Order: sequence, then structure tokens, then C-alpha cells
Amino acid sequence: MTDLSVYDKAVQLQNRARQIAVGAVGEKEATRVLTRTKELRVALADLRTQVELNRTLALLGAADRADLSGIDSARNAFERKALNGLPSDTVFNTARKKVQESATRFKSNNGEAWVAWATAQLAGLPLARIPMLSSGERDAARNREKELRQAVATKNLSTSDVTLFTSTFALLSESLRDKSDPPSELLELLALLEKRPSPTLRDLSDADIALLRQFEMDLHITLQRTGA
Repeated sequence: MTDLSVYDKAVQLQNRARQIAVGAVGEKEATRVLTRTKELRVALADLRTQVELNRTLALLGAADRADLSGIDSARNAFERKALNGLPSDTVFNTARKKVQESATRFKSNNGEAWVAWATAQLAGLPLARIPMLSSGERDAARNREKELRQAVATKNLSTSDVTLFTSTFALLSESLRDKSDPPSELLELLALLEKRPSPTLRDLSDADIALLRQFEMDLHITLQRTGA
């Protein structure tokens, strides 16, 4: 059984139900069946999206291939009932709810796998080297870093999001690959600025400020007056 066969077989059942409805029952019954099958098809399309996303993540090593045996069992149950005549609304609704539950579960699992994998990918990038790039390269690198972090946090992940992340990641990784790490003085200064409570201007020397300006890190530091 392939991933797509689950969806395709379910759609075939829907088409069969439509054909039976049109040829063997009255307009009211046909309308009922066509409405229920349309609802089922929408749910199946959502499920297929999540199955294909799982496949994409699995190819990256970000997730295990999903177990579709439960979906296949539900399809077989629906098919058996369809063989005995047009399924009732209860049968259609039960099938749709099972499909929606599966899609929701897949989406949750895909999302968790994605966040864990993408976060690890970002952690492996030598982002500390960005200040060592030329001015134009720095801007591009910071924009790419921003795009990657936004992709990690996306709520409705799609295969296109994954593709965009991997391509952007490759570009950023390549731009940083041959660059040297920033001087230890800059790293120590940045660590100081991240401490809480935040340091004051008195804690910084003229050399510290000059170092920040040299690597254009002053663009990312704000000042706030405290006290009277």
C-alpha cells in the first residue's frame, strides 16, 4: 500500500457513490449523497496534505514515515458498507470524523517533528560569523536568519515551507562556511550585553563601543534611560 493509494481509493469510493446516487435514486437522495461525499473529499484532501508533508519530512530525516494502517482499516469498513447500498449520513459522518481526526493527529506530529528538526538545523549554523561578512552580505544573512526562524515557528506548515527553509538554509550555510569566527572580544562583549540586569553605558568603554561599531552590531543595540 502506498500513501497515495489510501486517498485515491477513498476518492474512488466517493465517485462510485456519486454514480450510484445519480443512476439509482431520486434527486433528494442523490443530493444528500453528493453533499456527504463532497464533505468527505474535503477532509481527505486535508489528510492527503498532511501525509505528503510527512513524506517530505521523512525524506529529510526529520520524521518517521507515518503508519497508515488505521486509515486503510477505516477505508475498508466504509467500502463494506457502501457495497450494501448507499451509506447513511451516520456512516458518512463517522468516516469524515475519522479522517479529520487522522489529519489533526498527523498535523500535530508533523509540527512537532518539524520544530525539533528545524531548530537543530539552526543551532548547527555558525551564526556568530555573520558580523564577519561584508555589509551587503550581512544584511542578506540576517534576513535569511529571520526567514528561517519564522519558518520554524509557522503554525500551518506546508511542503512549500519546508522547501523554502531548506533552500534558504543552504544559502546561509554556504555564505558562512568559509568565514572565520568573530574575535573573542566581540563575543564576550555581546555576552555582557545580554546579561540581566542590562549593563549601563558606564559599564562600556570607548573601545567596546568602537568594536560594536566596527562590526555594525550597534544597529542591534538600543539604549533606554532609567531613573530621573
